[in-house]
Amino acid sequence: MKKLTLLALCIFLTYSCTNTEEENGSLNAPIIAIDAVDTVFLPKNSVKINATISATGNQTQTILWEKTAGGSADFESDKKDITITNLEEGNYSFTLTVTNNNLSSEESISFSVSDAKVLYNLDFEESNEGFTSSIFGNYTAGKELRNVTEETNHCGTVYMGKKEDFTDWLTYSYEGNNSNFVATNMGTCLGYFTSAIQKEITFTEDFSNGNLGIQFQYYKPGDFSKWGDYNLEVLIFEDDLNYTSEPIITLSPTTNPEGWSLFNENISLAKGTYTLVIRNTNAQTAIDNIIFYKNN
Repeated sequence: MKKLTLLALCIFLTYSCTNTEEENGSLNAPIIAIDAVDTVFLPKNSVKINATISATGNQTQTILWEKTAGGSADFESDKKDITITNLEEGNYSFTLTVTNNNLSSEESISFSVSDAKVLYNLDFEESNEGFTSSIFGNYTAGKELRNVTEETNHCGTVYMGKKEDFTDWLTYSYEGNNSNFVATNMGTCLGYFTSAIQKEITFTEDFSNGNLGIQFQYYKPGDFSKWGDYNLEVLIFEDDLNYTSEPIITLSPTTNPEGWSLFNENISLAKGTYTLVIRNTNAQTAIDNIIFYKNN
């Protein structure tokens, strides 16, 4: 009887210790996610990088950022979120290594620093950047793009806000961007929606030779085609808009299940005024930091 009791006690203690280690996370390597980063355009020479690290319970954690490619850069290597300063033109890569006790994980990020001339920088941080709702959406055309706090109808409408302002839909929640962006709310009701906003853009130089760059961050994390048409499109129109207008440029970024991504492409436009349209069709898509720049 004593031997059986002692054996049972040993089994209980072993199980309890194993459970405690698992609850504290000591048997699991940390999970790291790093927010997408835009190209940095000089003379601005700094960028903030935000990281998310899985909960670690009571275990000891060490953090180390390392620059693996690129020129000069100053940063604090032992902070989760870092601000990198004194950057110069070129391509950079940084790696974050997180160690919980003896288990480590790492995640890397790359970005460029460019001396190209920025012509438009539409980041939605302080304003709606002059966008209004478009005839190509299911929302009333001609309305100013609103902040979410100014809206009363959040069903299939397009507005700017932060990720916590939008309702989750099919588990997607715009994670990976802590700034203001533009998206359609799909989570408060059922239905089919196309949201579209537009803005006039004017170029005083001729870019017919393809030296005009466009860059933006976008969120298109899943394939929602079972709900009907599904897309995120950046469209440029040459003439005044009507329902039969056709864009002269159509950009449709690819799906990326990892979340926020960076789109960058050279385009050709003659000197003149155009209409830029952002159209989200029936999906948990979003756009942010739209930049037009002149390649040197």
